[in-house]
Amino acid sequence: MAERLTSDCTAGPAQPFVDALTELVQAQVDTTGFVVLHRWVEIVKRHLPPQLPDPEHTTE
Repeated sequence: MAERLTSDCTAGPAQPFVDALTELVQAQVDTTGFVVLHRWVEIVKRHLPPQLPDPEHTTE
């Protein structure tokens, strides 16, 4: 399933989401089916880091 998800969304804007979802599913498989919250946060932050505001870009 991970291969299909990855091939359907490869290199598109959804790729970081697909990577995070794939890693979360794998983490769930590697445990008893329960991934603790701090592990979710680590995975999501790794693939979807927050975008900090650009001080050089302003809108008026």
